Parts: sequence; C-alpha cells; structure tokens
Amino acid sequence: MLNTNPKPKRPERKRKHHISCYLDDKEYIAYRDKRSKTYYNQSEYIRKCVLDKKITVIPGIRDLIINLKRIGNNLNQLTYKVNLGDVTVLGDNLKEIEDDLSIVWDNLLKVIKKVQ
Repeated sequence: MLNTNPKPKRPERKRKHHISCYLDDKEYIAYRDKRSKTYYNQSEYIRKCVLDKKITVIPGIRDLIINLKRIGNNLNQLTYKVNLGDVTVLGDNLKEIEDDLSIVWDNLLKVIKKVQ
C-alpha cells in the first residue's frame, strides 16, 4: 500500500556539527561554576566561548528573572479566572502583584548600579 501522507521533512539545521568532549573533575567543576553564573544553556555558553564573545555575568539577575516569571504567572492566572467569570474583584490580588513588581524593580535598579 502506498503511503499518501509522507512525513514532512524537517528543516535543515543551521548548525550541523555536533561535538562532545570529556572533562576531568576539576575542568568540569570550573565549567559548571562559570556557566551557572550565566543564563545560557550549554550550547549557547560554548558557542560564546568558542567565538570569543564577551560573557557578562550580572549578579542577582537569575533571581530577578525567576521573580518576574512568577509575577507573570500570577497575572496569567488572574486573567484566566476573570475571563471565566470566577473572579470579579481583584483589589487585593492586584495590590499584591503591584507590591511584588515594586520589589523586583528596586532589585533590578540595584543590579544595574552594580554593573555600572
């Protein structure tokens, strides 16, 4: 029987070459510690190292990103409940989110001052 619905071809990868390497414990710990200070995944970090691109480490940025994601999640949940009609009064919830955002903005300003 002839397959009339062939699988669509995957788009060709921009990066075609896969590499791997082995590190001893000391090298691995150094790599892990340096990469953990960034927000890059392994591939992004290695590419930046290989291409001699500057890797800027901003102390505290990871916590700020986590907090912003948490606040965004809270806003999405509230929006969903409002659209369902489950929530009609948002006063306390919005005040709490506003306070959280104020704290995050204050922390962001502190981080920016450290970097400058």
